[in-house]
Amino acid sequence: MKLKHVLFCLLMVSSAASAQNLMGISGSPYGGTNSLHLNPAFMADSPHSFYLNLAAGNAHLNNNYVRYNGPYSLLAFALGRIPDQYKRPDGSLLFKVDYTEEMLNGREKSGSLLAELRGPSAMLRVSDQVVIGLTTRLRTANQFKNADEELLSVIRLGLKDDQIYNIPNRNNQFSFNSNTFTEVGVALAATVLENDYQKISLGATVKRVRGLASGHLINRGLNYRILSDPSTNDVYFQVDQLNAELGYTTYLGRKGRSLRLRDVFDNNNPGRGWGLDLGLSYQLIDEDDASRYRLRLGASLMDMGSVRYYDADRKEVERYRIEETNSRFSEEDFFGVKNSDDLVDVLREGLDLTPATNTGEYRSGLPTALVLSADMLVSGNLYLSGVLIQDMRPRFAVTMHQPSLLSVTPRYETPRFGLALPVTYLNQALVVGGLVRLGPFFAGSDNLLGLIGSSSSRFRPRGADVYAGLSFSALRQKP
Repeated sequence: MKLKHVLFCLLMVSSAASAQNLMGISGSPYGGTNSLHLNPAFMADSPHSFYLNLAAGNAHLNNNYVRYNGPYSLLAFALGRIPDQYKRPDGSLLFKVDYTEEMLNGREKSGSLLAELRGPSAMLRVSDQVVIGLTTRLRTANQFKNADEELLSVIRLGLKDDQIYNIPNRNNQFSFNSNTFTEVGVALAATVLENDYQKISLGATVKRVRGLASGHLINRGLNYRILSDPSTNDVYFQVDQLNAELGYTTYLGRKGRSLRLRDVFDNNNPGRGWGLDLGLSYQLIDEDDASRYRLRLGASLMDMGSVRYYDADRKEVERYRIEETNSRFSEEDFFGVKNSDDLVDVLREGLDLTPATNTGEYRSGLPTALVLSADMLVSGNLYLSGVLIQDMRPRFAVTMHQPSLLSVTPRYETPRFGLALPVTYLNQALVVGGLVRLGPFFAGSDNLLGLIGSSSSRFRPRGADVYAGLSFSALRQKP
């Protein structure tokens, strides 16, 4: 496998999913435990006396570097329904570089592939003012931020373009973070002020986090050139200077397996940490129906905290500070690379990273974000909501990032039926989604067009998103 294919596949994996927010359901008063992940104070505002989430899942892709222009849709890819003509003889997927189109505008590029499984979760109203909750989640993310277009083009197209030879590229910076972790949260929400006209609620969730897999490459300064060796006619990537940090875990990879259910409960996984969500909600009560609001405003600070990865033997957690000059990588160095672990081995050898320089410990932050929201009853059962989410982590931090976004969602709501049409500005683009909630089941997307775009359609998506869930609930009796 050639260098450009290895690195570009990793790039696409890191930029392939929507932002784990389930915008169609999380802002709904009937969202139950799904609303808790937007603002824990919303539990106190819930019309439910009891809510049980059996399972919910979300997968999301967004980036601002390439558009997808392949012959099959991303939905067909997700469902495994790729025609045989686009596969290799061994049945594996044949993904060509020209299935993507660059969007070059001189700006730094970012992308996220996010996935989440919300396991059994419940909320219970213990009094008119107090609600308690329990949540479980598995979250995974692969993300790159603030990458230079020229470097991404080298990764995408390879080293054979002689127009880029011997052109110095200085002070190139970017960050890459990969995280997979579970969390168990205990939530409490309470109404602290209520009268006939208004209501104020506070909420908090304390989460125990267990890290299963993690990796990062934080490049704070890279000077490089693409050079040709006249004696061999080989082309190589010349690292003139590099100031970076590399860290990763080998808990799963060195065992030669992917994540399994037993790993979630394994006490030997390498990461431990805590998280905290805090929220505030203010309501103006509907004068015609005291059981619902006419306007709800919310503010929350989500996912504060971090995960500590540590291994006293320095075998399953590795961290290196890199100050390197005059290193080179050729495409031949990457022959035989099949996964990220193989790629790390090549980087370790090429950058002369030895066990003696491995500290065996680092911290990876949770995706801390500020969330501001407003939800207004327009008429009858028609609502209009707006959500602003702002990533609060520094651009070159070792952390999972919450993609910043602004979303506006018109919704039609009844206790047993709901429709929503979220319109979201994310990564310098507008995306349109949809949601259907019918009894205990809901399904939707924050980026519907991204699921169906291909070379045979007019849509050239920059990402896609899909989610669904199943729950049971009981409504409170009206006062």
